Parts: sequence; C-alpha cells; structure tokens
Amino acid sequence: MRLFSVSWVMAQWCARLTAMTRALPRLTVLRTPKVRAAAISVGASLGILACKYAAYLITGSVAILSDTVESVVNVVAANVALTSLLVAVQPPDATHQYGHGKAEYISSATEGALIFIAGAWILTTAVQRLLNPVPLRSLDAGLIVLAAATVANYLTARLLMRVSRDADSIALEADARHLQADVLTSVAVFLGVALVRFTGFQRFDPLVGAVVSLHILRVGVDVSRRAIGGLMDPSLPPDELQRIRQILDAHREEIVEYHALRARKTGVARFLDLHLVLHRTLSVGQAHALCDHLEEHIRSELPGADITIHVEPCGPNCPRCSTKR
Repeated sequence: MRLFSVSWVMAQWCARLTAMTRALPRLTVLRTPKVRAAAISVGASLGILACKYAAYLITGSVAILSDTVESVVNVVAANVALTSLLVAVQPPDATHQYGHGKAEYISSATEGALIFIAGAWILTTAVQRLLNPVPLRSLDAGLIVLAAATVANYLTARLLMRVSRDADSIALEADARHLQADVLTSVAVFLGVALVRFTGFQRFDPLVGAVVSLHILRVGVDVSRRAIGGLMDPSLPPDELQRIRQILDAHREEIVEYHALRARKTGVARFLDLHLVLHRTLSVGQAHALCDHLEEHIRSELPGADITIHVEPCGPNCPRCSTKR
C-alpha cells in the first residue's frame, strides 16, 4: 500500500513537471520584447481612450470625438497586433514549416483597414458639424485632459517604434505609426479647440476634424499597402542582396560561379536559395564544408537566414579541373 502511494505521488509530480515543460515555450514567448511592447500598447491604448472620451464628454467637441474614435481603433489594433505577434513568434511546426511570420502582415493589413474606416467616419461627422455647428463647453478642462492623453500617446509610440526597429516587426511598426498619427491628430485637435476657446468661432472645431480625417485616411492606405506588399513575398532590400553577393564574390577562389540567387523576407525571417557551381574535383565532404562556411558567413551578416544551396559541378572546359584528370 505504501509503495502504491509513493508511486502515485511520483506519477503526479512527473505529470506536473511535464505540464510545466510544455508551458515553458509559451512563457518564453510572452517574455519576448515584441510581445511585451504589444501588451504595453494594449494597456496604454485603453487608458488613453478613457482620457479622450472624458474630454469629449466634458466639451462636446467633434474634433475631440474624432480623436476618441481613432483611439477606439487603437485599442482594437493593439489587440490585433498582440494576437498576431503571439502567433508570429511561434517556432516552425509540422503544419507551418516556414514559421508563422506572415501573421504580422495580416495584423498590419487589418489595422490599415481600421484606420481608413475611422478616417471616413470622422470626415462624415466633421462635414455634418460644419453644416450644423454646435456650441462647445468646459474647454479648459477638456484641453487639459486631452494634453495628458497626447503625452501618453507620444511616449507609447516612441517605445513601439524603437522595439519594432530592434525586432524588425512590421506589426509593431504599423501600431507605432498609427499611434504617431494619433499624436498628430491630438495636437491638431488641441489647436482647433484652443482656437474655438480664444476666438469663439465654432466652425474651427469641425474644420480641424475634417483635416485630421484626411490625414488618417492617408495613413490607413499607406499601412495597408505595405502589409499587402509583405504578403506577396517581396525580395530582400537591395543593400542586403548586395551584402550576399559580396560574400559570394569574396570566395571566387573556391567557387566557379553562382546563379539563380533568390531571396525573400517573411516577417523577421529571411529565406535564400541559390545554385553554386563548384569544381568537380572536390569531394562531397569538401563541397559540403564549403557550403557550410558560406552559410555561416551569410548568417553573420543576416542573422537567422534560412539558406538552401544547390551544388552543381563545373563544365568540361574548366581550366582548373581539366588539368587534374
């Protein structure tokens, strides 16, 4: 009986350790800089939205309402970005052998569409308010709340942009650019409401809202275009392709030539394949060692690159090999 109890306890501990081991990759994913930044963006967007909505309730300003609507989009977009990053940082598996990097592009395209819809709605509201002006109220208190929200937005956008550059994340970059556009929106709204405060001309408010909406529409189109371009498997930037060619050219003494060089980028992952013509007098082991050396050299310039090299023998007219028959 005692032996059975000990065995049962040991089995329970083994099961718990197994569960902890399986959860470890998920915990590691949650600690990555990209995911942490996206989580901060979600929290900040909720707080900023609350501040702007309070400013709208205080003043009744359509310009502030337009800024509030964009913050609603920010909250949705931040959650989409966080979800996509949780997917994108997962390692390749049996059903997604090239990884999950394209989830970031889907997030970015969704955010671009949301930005565009928000801009169109704001423009419609501004035109209606231009035709039928509504007096504003309690502008001083509203301006103070709006200023606090704008500063918080600016700091969040700076953080996201820095992390997006370090981690090469298009989803975070789209979120950061959205917040940057929101900061500009808030500044324009602040100035418009301040003009109403000091001049009494009520149409300044919807005019500013209309101008801001046009800027938001442009940002939405730009974000969507970049995301769709990423889904089309674009080639690597010219400077990265040039670095690859320089590495291959530096080994001209060891290789005959190379051709069919193709390279693409998906999220943060880079995929490269080429045909490498080697001297036919090399053994299989020597050819393999040379390919390994080239791959290491390329990865030193482009960390994490997935490289496939197809080896071909040189032709019968190769001067070097024809003398070694």
